[in-house]
Amino acid sequence: MEIQTNAQIIINADAESVFDASTDCQNLPKFFIGYKAIPAIVSARTTDGLPLQEGSIRIVDNSDGSSIEEIIVSLQRPDIQEYKLVKGFKPPFSWLVRAASGQWLYEAIDARTKITWEFKFDTPNLFTYCIFLLIVKRPFQKAQEICLENVKRHFESGSDMQHIG
Repeated sequence: MEIQTNAQIIINADAESVFDASTDCQNLPKFFIGYKAIPAIVSARTTDGLPLQEGSIRIVDNSDGSSIEEIIVSLQRPDIQEYKLVKGFKPPFSWLVRAASGQWLYEAIDARTKITWEFKFDTPNLFTYCIFLLIVKRPFQKAQEICLENVKRHFESGSDMQHIG
């Protein structure tokens, strides 16, 4: 059973710059700081040490001690980044989710960029679907919104990122 979360934002910067910053592994810990029970990203890297590209495997280390392996399914500058989380879920999350994937769509609007970030979770049964809806969906969506606000702040104010916990 599938659960989706979405977040959108408009950033006063060109799509190429926004795409480059948001796909740079070095920036992920600054942008995705988590929210409540949703862990922050503490580091991210590709397994081959090269810049992100289609087919790359990205390792994302989180503040809860989990290390998630993602495969980059699509990376088309400056339009889309799409990835699947393939392993590394830690309980209790691993009990609730069978698979997960994310997609960032970048739309140039004059000199600005609209990002739409969609995330999909596949739960194994009705029980875990209901638990996920009750406990995880809202905090995860809030973590997505904070992340996009941090990307926006990176371009528009140069001030420190949010630190919400």
